[in-house]
Amino acid sequence: MIPDLALTAAITWDDLHKKKNLLEFFDYVEKTKPSFSPLLRGLNYHNTLDYFTHTKYKNSTPGYAYASITPELKNLVKAGFNVSDERVRASSHNAIESGVEFHILKDDPSLRDLVKDSINEADMEGLSKLLGSFFKKPENEMLKSLHILFSFATKYELVKLDGWVDLFEELNRYYLKAETNRDLARKALELSFEITKNTYKEFIESSIASGDTEIKDCN
Repeated sequence: MIPDLALTAAITWDDLHKKKNLLEFFDYVEKTKPSFSPLLRGLNYHNTLDYFTHTKYKNSTPGYAYASITPELKNLVKAGFNVSDERVRASSHNAIESGVEFHILKDDPSLRDLVKDSINEADMEGLSKLLGSFFKKPENEMLKSLHILFSFATKYELVKLDGWVDLFEELNRYYLKAETNRDLARKALELSFEITKNTYKEFIESSIASGDTEIKDCN
């Protein structure tokens, strides 16, 4: 989740998605704050999933999310999320990834509480200090950005379609400065759930079974 701190503009998308930058951050943490080694495992998992969903899956390019986008989904996302032609592909892949998360949460709703508990147990001040030190940003700015990021992951009922519509409505307004057409956004998300319902398990199981832990460029 931490690489997506870029949503708040506290860091850039390249800062924790590009291989070179990730390896530099890993080295910094290992040398200065080894107590945060669990964070590095999380970043590694995030990187691996991003690679399979963005870049390459089953020896084919692009990855699972981008390969799953259909023309109908792109049209609904463009109209529902009110995004530009340049942005619609990225937002469509977000919808596909949300479909995977929706099905996983439907399979095991307790995961939502697990995420909340993990966030509540996190050393937020220590993490904001670490990130602020590495990225040369004020600690209080990082702390505020972390709270914003984590709120997107915890405040919505993501086992329900309307919870996802609520999330995208707020996320689009916050990040893209765009107003959402809720009816069309709902149709876009319904379609993404339909597209992913027969493939999400194989995607997750295949990603885990790969055992791939090599840091890669993936955004």
